[in-house]
Amino acid sequence: MSHQAPASKTSKRTLTEVVTGLLRDRILGGEFSPGTQMNEVELAAYFEVSRGPLREAMQRLVQEGLLVSYPRQGVFVPTLTREDLEDIFVARQAIEREALRRVSARGVSAALVADLELIVARMRDAVGHADESALAALDLAFHRRLVHAAGSTRLDRLYGLIANEMRLCFRMIVDSYSDRSKLAAEHEQLLHVIASGDGSAAMALLDRHFAQVGELQPEASDQPPQRDLHPHPHHHQGSHDRIFHEHADGFRHGNGQEAPPHPQEQP
Repeated sequence: MSHQAPASKTSKRTLTEVVTGLLRDRILGGEFSPGTQMNEVELAAYFEVSRGPLREAMQRLVQEGLLVSYPRQGVFVPTLTREDLEDIFVARQAIEREALRRVSARGVSAALVADLELIVARMRDAVGHADESALAALDLAFHRRLVHAAGSTRLDRLYGLIANEMRLCFRMIVDSYSDRSKLAAEHEQLLHVIASGDGSAAMALLDRHFAQVGELQPEASDQPPQRDLHPHPHHHQGSHDRIFHEHADGFRHGNGQEAPPHPQEQP
């Protein structure tokens, strides 16, 4: 006689991973603005999880650079300074230049060109729908695909370490683009030069791309983090919410409730 195993509850590890994903998406989506304090009690109540998995999730995001922990003050969404932005771009430019050098030396594959063409097409679609979140993800996907094509696991790993900080940077500079289509056009131009196999021209265009992006950097605040005293409505119930609903017992999401308030007071 066969026995059906009882449905097991989501493990603590899996729960932590899901909460990490939800928080990551909200930070990158702008629902938690720079300087917002992450209130453990309210977030745990909102997600209907214990504070243990939530605390572990926030620690993971601190390691990713999407949260910052201040002793005796709490955990906050970082407010990147101009120096932070410049440092991130210095790091990514160094990685991408070496990746492009290797790709050019080895020969540009048809698979790489096809993948980059698809990303650029989706960037244009995102521009047409004014979907800045998708545009940010696709911008990063273009450059990550280029780095991956270099065939270096260590370059891949280094790039992954700053990937989410790059998306935070994008959110800070995207409003400086008076015409979002120019962003897609820049990547399309870069694609054509890479596909031509002219490594020197591709390197020069990559440097020019970074220089243009650098000029778009807005003035960033050097002030200490603030704690928002007012709740912000939750504007979007995304696919990750549904995933959480499917995998975490007792988590009731996608029901129109508001995001947890972000209580703030001066640290």
